[in-house]
Amino acid sequence: MGNTSSSTDEDNNSTLPFSSGSSLRSRILIEVESLRTEAQQLMFQAKAVSEQSQIAYRSGHKSDAKILSIKKNDLYRQMNEKNQQAAELIFKHFNQDRPNNVIDLHGLYVEEALQYLQKKLDECRSKNKSQLIIITGIGNNSPDKIAKIKPKKKLYPPHEPEFVRARTTLFLNKYN
Repeated sequence: MGNTSSSTDEDNNSTLPFSSGSSLRSRILIEVESLRTEAQQLMFQAKAVSEQSQIAYRSGHKSDAKILSIKKNDLYRQMNEKNQQAAELIFKHFNQDRPNNVIDLHGLYVEEALQYLQKKLDECRSKNKSQLIIITGIGNNSPDKIAKIKPKKKLYPPHEPEFVRARTTLFLNKYN
């Protein structure tokens, strides 16, 4: 299948597998890595500003603390925008040639994957689809080699569809 390259984010423990044989994949990888790196830098800046805000507040400089808190919130907003842009690129790349009853969540952070999955579940329900194939992988590209998305299925209430494990694909069975 060719060589693979990967990028990780230490807080999200997500890895982006890409085959190195395609220039499109290389461009996407570069763009995604750039966006994720920018997001991570914004997160570090926001944390530093948050600490400054807390120090200012404890020192009695409440107006300075408020200004710093607003700056922190803006940095987190920018971080979320960068991560959302990266997620959109990743999702589009891995799903553009997939059938409507298949969703590939590779390369997404867990929360991003769950959001895309929820949208797809809603779409399947509205179109009365009886099965959705959910490709999550088994964690081979995670730093600790543990699946990150499949365990999160427990977040769905009992009335939600049942997940059944099959290789690296999850099948969604609707209750009738």
